[in-house]
Amino acid sequence: MDDKIDALLHMQLVDLARLFTKRGKLEVEAGFHAHYDETALQMTVSQFWWDYPLRDKTAGMKSDVYLRCLGSAWFTGKVAVTDYLHYCSSVKFPKLANSLFALCEDMRLERICRSQRPGMGAVFAHRHHILGGYFQHKLRTHVSKGELADALLLIVYGWFTGKSWQGESFSALGSELTGRLGGLYAMLEQVEEASYTAQVAALCKDILETLSPWLERDAVSSYFWTQQGSGIADPLPADYKGELKRAKRLANDDVLPDQEGEHQLPGQERMPTWHRESSDRSPGLLRFELERGARTAAQGSAPREGDAADQALAITQGRSQRAQRTGAAAGRRQGPSVPAAAGHGEGEVAAYATATWLLPERPTAAQEDGFRRLSERAAPLAKPLQRAIRRTLEQRRIAPRGDRLFGRLDKRLTRAITQEMPRLFYKKRAPVPQLDAAFALLVDCSASMYDKMDETKLGLVLFHETLQNLRIPHEIVGFWEDADRVTEQEAPNLFQVAVDFGSCLAVGSGAALMQLEPQQDNRDGFAIREMMKRLLRRTERQRILLVFSDGEPSAANYNDVGILDTHEAVLQARRMGVEVISVFLANGTVHETQRNAMRNMYGRSSIVVPNVEGLHEQLVPILRKLLLKSIQS
Repeated sequence: MDDKIDALLHMQLVDLARLFTKRGKLEVEAGFHAHYDETALQMTVSQFWWDYPLRDKTAGMKSDVYLRCLGSAWFTGKVAVTDYLHYCSSVKFPKLANSLFALCEDMRLERICRSQRPGMGAVFAHRHHILGGYFQHKLRTHVSKGELADALLLIVYGWFTGKSWQGESFSALGSELTGRLGGLYAMLEQVEEASYTAQVAALCKDILETLSPWLERDAVSSYFWTQQGSGIADPLPADYKGELKRAKRLANDDVLPDQEGEHQLPGQERMPTWHRESSDRSPGLLRFELERGARTAAQGSAPREGDAADQALAITQGRSQRAQRTGAAAGRRQGPSVPAAAGHGEGEVAAYATATWLLPERPTAAQEDGFRRLSERAAPLAKPLQRAIRRTLEQRRIAPRGDRLFGRLDKRLTRAITQEMPRLFYKKRAPVPQLDAAFALLVDCSASMYDKMDETKLGLVLFHETLQNLRIPHEIVGFWEDADRVTEQEAPNLFQVAVDFGSCLAVGSGAALMQLEPQQDNRDGFAIREMMKRLLRRTERQRILLVFSDGEPSAANYNDVGILDTHEAVLQARRMGVEVISVFLANGTVHETQRNAMRNMYGRSSIVVPNVEGLHEQLVPILRKLLLKSIQS
């Protein structure tokens, strides 16, 4: 499924799922059916939507999240689901029993979702439009094959959603099925009005007992399905009104001793928030939500008796001001911080990844000779580009500043009379234009680059020679992960600095590029974040990060979330003002799945190079565009 992952859509689904469930570490994955597992903190969206256009796929997956994370996570009873699944294993038609219950429970949850969030109605309408067209075709197939159980299930879905499938293609057998369901519509209406999952289960049992005598075979397809572990232990009623809120777990496991024998004055009451961090156990007005402390039997929402002293706090309402933090507390809040878009990245995926920076060694004679040969190959492309940039700078420097339609008023005002359309303004002489940019080139040194590294070095030499002659600070770094040293506590990532900002303009500094060689794995998201930190220390107006890679990231415990983590790292860098551009190096033919994968990670700022032999030629227009954009005057 990697080729079908849409990183941005996936992160939207994760954000929605965590918002509705109030579970900060809930993960969203793809599966055969939509499912919510409270114990595993996992929500599954149906793969049914993958092959639809983006608009339909987005609506379908969001509707799955609504049903599972706003519906099942709060209103589906886990005990009732377990009991009903045990009942399914003992009946004559277990597949029909399971599917019927899943359908009825979804219809009940949809009504609850529409009541809680009326704005979800449009998404559910889109969902039923897609499913209606799909099920209409399937219904004709089931009726023609005599698969009555499947046809009956789809007719029930049509009744719930208001679909009318009785047309010319609907045979007499289908009409007979609809007629047999006529006596069950009263029970289906009760399903929508049910307050708890247990009531839906009881009604489904009654429906099955009514239909079983004239059914010969079980259902063949599983359009709807209920899995073990669905729901929660204490579900809310369908007519629940109020905020959906979960109690926070305490950081410790303290329990207050029994204090019934303690002396207590008449009219006094104990606060239900006594804990080891509060030595004063005097009664108080406010009730707090604590993350630390001791558990008590008191109900957090229990009412308390009013007191005359409560009015003492009335005069302070509406006059609170921001605290003036000083010292260490203020220091901790300084510095830019961009939260993760979907909760991956630095918080989860890269929690145990470490960075080790390796300084370049003194180039050998063979490396200097190899760099000289690459420099000679890159010169025919680098020198014309350098001349074009210098010519642009000179044109901007000597550009005329007078005879303009706006600006400062010129002293020669007689032209207002002598000329039909006079240009009476001039522009003050601007400073000499200069290139105000800093470049960082991040090179994938994974094992898969073994057949592309030589041509990649030619492209790096082209960049280095051009930027060095134009006196633009830049840095070239290769990255990889040492798979042999990866443990459950540490994932060492190595960064080989070939050219750094301090020596990039020195003569002969590019020979260290020849030290970049294919190594092992690549953790792209972590590498982008590390390079972003180095670029943010630069004072230049424009900061550009180019990533040379030959495919998707691959590292320990990183394959499933690598695309999402890289996409999040790219978004984070762009929010901080770093422009991230990917250069994808392919071997001849570029598959559409590869294009989609790079687009998912880098968006539209992804350049695909089909043949690595032509890398240096394709880098010229990229570098020209970036340099012209960075000219400041």
